[in-house]
This record gives sequence, structure tokens and C-alpha cells, in this order.
Amino acid sequence: MGKVTGIAGRYGARYGSTLRKKWKEIMEKRYDDHKCPYCKTTGKVIRLASGIWYCKKCNSKWAGLAYTPY
Repeated sequence: MGKVTGIAGRYGARYGSTLRKKWKEIMEKRYDDHKCPYCKTTGKVIRLASGIWYCKKCNSKWAGLAYTPY
């Protein structure tokens, strides 16, 4: 049985372990459930583009960080 690699497992042995670990941390933060700063709902926030976030419930759109909304 191999290691549990999570989201970075798609890259196998390519690109080096340090880069895969850094990429994994960033992507796990990006795909977490985020809380809307306006309606406080969790799980309805999506990323439209780099730094542009949108809440499906209250239809608010705001600028945040590239991989996290705040």
C-alpha cells in the first residue's frame, strides 16, 4: 500500500516532492468550504477567477485573495 498523497496524487513522482507539497497546501485551501462575509453562509462561495469570489446564496461578488476569499 502506497502513501496517501491527496489532491497532489495526480502528479505521481513528477515535479519534485517540495513543489507537490506546496501545491497541495494551496489547492486544499482553495477547495475548502468558505464562509460568505455578507450572509455568513458556508459552502456556497465559489471562485469565478483569480481573486474574484461569488456567493450563490446572496449573489454578492467581491475581491479576495487568489486562492482564498479573505
